[in-house]
Amino acid sequence: MCPPPDAQHDPPAPHDEAPCASSASYAAFVLKNVLGWFLILLSFVLGPVPGPGGIVVFLIGFALVWFPGKRRLTARVLRMTGKVRRRIRPWLRHHGVHLLPPRPHPPHAAHDAEILRIHERHRTRLSNAWAIAKPWLKRLIAVGITVAIFAWMLKPVVQRWDQVGQRVKEIDWGLFALAAVMFAAFLFVFRVTSWRKILAGFGYRLPLAPATRIWSTSELARYLPGVIWQVVGRVYLCKPYGVSGTVCSASQILELVAFLLANVLVALGCLLWFGTKMDPAASKYLYAVMALVPLLMLLLHPKVFYTALTKYMSWRGKQLPARRVRGKTLTLLTVWAIIGLLWQSLALWILTHGPLELPWQKWWVVAGSYCLAWCAGFIAFWAPGGLGVREFVFVTAMTFALPPWVRATFGDEKVLFGFLAFLGILLRLWATAGELILAGLAYAADYRGALGRADAPGRVAAVDG
Repeated sequence: MCPPPDAQHDPPAPHDEAPCASSASYAAFVLKNVLGWFLILLSFVLGPVPGPGGIVVFLIGFALVWFPGKRRLTARVLRMTGKVRRRIRPWLRHHGVHLLPPRPHPPHAAHDAEILRIHERHRTRLSNAWAIAKPWLKRLIAVGITVAIFAWMLKPVVQRWDQVGQRVKEIDWGLFALAAVMFAAFLFVFRVTSWRKILAGFGYRLPLAPATRIWSTSELARYLPGVIWQVVGRVYLCKPYGVSGTVCSASQILELVAFLLANVLVALGCLLWFGTKMDPAASKYLYAVMALVPLLMLLLHPKVFYTALTKYMSWRGKQLPARRVRGKTLTLLTVWAIIGLLWQSLALWILTHGPLELPWQKWWVVAGSYCLAWCAGFIAFWAPGGLGVREFVFVTAMTFALPPWVRATFGDEKVLFGFLAFLGILLRLWATAGELILAGLAYAADYRGALGRADAPGRVAAVDG
């Protein structure tokens, strides 16, 4: 450390001033570089690339970093790397890691010319560790995204609860029960019967009670982590009734594609046509959804679907179904699903019109928003049952689609957002309640099939799929 200027001793010799001057200049060098790089990185935050807001900060940081002296420091670092390498390479080699291995002879140069060679045992350990951690990492990311969405949605609910709570108290829980029963009826009349019709097109006549139990059970399985349980569970439950795995999977794909197309058409019909009259900004967020219409219609075309199915079955070495579902049947089922969504929209309006003060002429607001949210939740493969994604899209769509005079009744936009967030969660509970009602009735009607008894209606020997 340099002595203070007022120290009572003889003045130092000229050669003693070098360490102090060198330390001070080195400290200034490091400080300028740290500050310069901090300003350079900060400029990209203030304005990308950097933008107008960060160009001045970028130039100041660049001026601090770009000054003479870095070459000497780089030379020192490069000279030190040789010493470090000579010390660390024997230790790495002992543990199976060869850093900068010796140059091979020319005949083997193309084969062994590597900068870093790692022993096979380390690669095997890393591969096994990744195989174990990969599914859990995916689940952790999915849970993190879902938790972040709900935290973002519930924050205004908590902050404005004194105002949002007044709207929550206006919810009629008797109407909630009625709407849940209506949704259970929608699932039975429009979803279960559509799947049975597709199965019949493939040549399998599944009784109504077992079909309802199998369908409702597999639908509830979509809340489990992973995207395969809904498909695999239905294949497993269909085996005792003689339905092959191929036919079960194909029928489920056709049913979901037809229902997804119906949701897209209803969402576009409600929000794009009517929504532009209320708020022109709402249409800009629906153009991407419009691209799904020709894609889904193409997937439902028999030539496209059965061509893909034939190639897949040939690759798997399995037998194709003897019969096929006609295109006319799929078209009628799509129209039937649209009619069912109108019934579902009535249940949604019964549940939400009171606290939103929404007249029946504006039923399309909730109907289109919920159908659009269902599509987003279906596409979000990482979220079990679209959890979080469906609620987020519903709140966003409702924010744009609600008439201005309805938004004005809430006064504060944050109060409106908070109540819509609560409403999105309430509709999740409503849908789950309807699914549980249908599943309970299905298990009561087909208790023998649920217990695996041989005298269950429609039960036959299992076949290989």
